[in-house]
Amino acid sequence: MIDIDVQTFLLLNHALAGWLWPMVVLSAVGGGWGSLTVVPLLAFVRTRRFALSLAAVLGATAVLVFGLKRLVGRVRPCHCLTDVKALFFAPPSDFSFPSGHSAGSFAFAVFVAIVLVKTTPADAPARVRRLRRVSAAALVALAASVGLSRIALGVHFPGDVLAGALLGAAIAALGARWHLAASRRAESVARTP
Repeated sequence: MIDIDVQTFLLLNHALAGWLWPMVVLSAVGGGWGSLTVVPLLAFVRTRRFALSLAAVLGATAVLVFGLKRLVGRVRPCHCLTDVKALFFAPPSDFSFPSGHSAGSFAFAVFVAIVLVKTTPADAPARVRRLRRVSAAALVALAASVGLSRIALGVHFPGDVLAGALLGAAIAALGARWHLAASRRAESVARTP
């Protein structure tokens, strides 16, 4: 399995070599800068519950990634493969598995995507429903691109990225389910005279 991961890494790393600048931008966005969008949402009563739920999902994801990195202790490709260097950024000093960028990006994208789609009013026009579904898919595609950027920059194996993506998506799905249920309960209480 490790040989397949290394061979897949080498294939993708070389195939994406011509896309350095887009990969640098994607990696920077996936490094936590995107989560700053939560901050302004905290200022408004209407979006505060959503922002707090999303922040909880991102926090839980970060804690699990930190623990798994220490538990697994996998060395990064830029530290263990002779012809691979970390590109653009300094080589990270922590372990490789799972990818925190992928986990965080998928946690953010999947949480927002689920809430976006599930909160679409039943009587919304078809174009609104379609726009919400397309936006949800675009968020997940962006998260996948962040994962690819970590391979292109020489700092993660594909298995690291896949594990991070699955971890982030699972936490996001659970968090979105909890958030939607809590929101329905709050709306029900607010409507009760």
